[in-house]
Amino acid sequence: LFAGDGGILLANADGTDMRTLFYYEGIRRANMSPDGRNIVFDNDFDIFTAGLDGSGLKAVADAPDIFEFAISFTPDGENITFVTIDDVTTTYGIWIMNPDGSNKTNLLLSDDFAFRHPRQSPDGTKISYFSVGKGRQPIIWVMDRDGGNSVALTNPEGDGPSRQASWSALGKQFVYSSKRNGDFDIWTMNTDGSNKRRITSILGDEAKPVWSPDGNSIVFVCSDCEGRIGSDLYITSKK
Repeated sequence: LFAGDGGILLANADGTDMRTLFYYEGIRRANMSPDGRNIVFDNDFDIFTAGLDGSGLKAVADAPDIFEFAISFTPDGENITFVTIDDVTTTYGIWIMNPDGSNKTNLLLSDDFAFRHPRQSPDGTKISYFSVGKGRQPIIWVMDRDGGNSVALTNPEGDGPSRQASWSALGKQFVYSSKRNGDFDIWTMNTDGSNKRRITSILGDEAKPVWSPDGNSIVFVCSDCEGRIGSDLYITSKK
């Protein structure tokens, strides 16, 4: 499942049988529930849920003066994680809520750092994210489920700008995007930040990696790669 050209699209893992499920103006990100029955998506301003065919469309986060985006179902499907930017106070936050928009709970707030890409661990005890700030490189962090005990897993001086970490199915590794060697490549590391290994080295910027449920493959977006203009989806076997 992925967002592109104003719509939400679905394809087989090998890229065949690609089809548009439905369109929504300004759509930026989409994520399918673990049971495959519902979709959460955002347009950089508000968050919506819908069935696979677009039925039952509902705004679940649309507060005035708040940008709500960077959505993801938790692995158990019981919650949605997302980030916010308060347009009045310029405060950044990471939140979690029920799929129907109820019980919104703040996990992290900052006046200095913007947050992106919150992802809950398979066992539900941790949440990873990355931070960006004015004049600062993106850093990957992991924190407790309640927002406490944030620990930095990457260091800009040694690892370069690093972002968009996603958990392996067993919760023992991350796959992420890092600009450690000139442009953004796909890397893996243990969930304590050790054993960092580069997986791709395509000419261009590789980003937004996701592990397959069996742990054997990684899907990612590649921008302006291999002489092509624009963004494409790639899949690679984990080395």
